[in-house]
Amino acid sequence: MILLDLLFDIVFNIYTSLGFGSKEYKIESKMEKIKGDHPQAYEIYVQNQVLFETDAELSRKILELNVKSKLAVNNTVKEIYARFAVTA
Repeated sequence: MILLDLLFDIVFNIYTSLGFGSKEYKIESKMEKIKGDHPQAYEIYVQNQVLFETDAELSRKILELNVKSKLAVNNTVKEIYARFAVTA
């Protein structure tokens, strides 16, 4: 049992140290998924990555975004454009 706990801890630590379970990784992953349809929104993300990851409201919207829903993606992109004063 102790060996199983130790093995689990090692795997979990490797997983989190590589950043796969982090909020930042999830935000980047979602923004990369919408990059094909909205490259300008992705460019805004790249230029303002720290703000996307630290602003509570903006990061919450991205984390809760259902990337399979075109309507949800379009609404979120419109909010990003409005926030950064970009005309689409």
